[in-house]
Amino acid sequence: MGRVGRWYAVVLLAAYVAALLVVVTQPWGWELNRLTVRLWTFFRFDWPVAPRRMGPEHYGVLLNVLLFVPFGALLTIALRRPWWWATTAALVTSALVELAQHRWLERDGSWSDVAANTCGALIGALAVRRWSRDRA
Repeated sequence: MGRVGRWYAVVLLAAYVAALLVVVTQPWGWELNRLTVRLWTFFRFDWPVAPRRMGPEHYGVLLNVLLFVPFGALLTIALRRPWWWATTAALVTSALVELAQHRWLERDGSWSDVAANTCGALIGALAVRRWSRDRA
């Protein structure tokens, strides 16, 4: 990736981190719960493609995974770090976020969220690794 592409990745990473701070620090628990129920209802009844055993809580996990996919990808590209470094950075970041939510914010911190976020970052970092290998 050239200098311009890396510069864009750095800008996107900064914007992503700013947006992430807004998402994780605001007391939006009720709205997030409503979103997961809406997704469950949509994919269970309106457009029935999800397995029957999937409940709304599974969509919450999926949203946590998806939230950190860009983090892993952008860390890998912007900082030119290997996939395992980006995944470890996401683990530490997610753990700090969940700790802050538990101790100081009006949100519930959860170790399962840390696991889901870390998995998302791993997916993003490995996708960048695969994409980079395919381009070489």
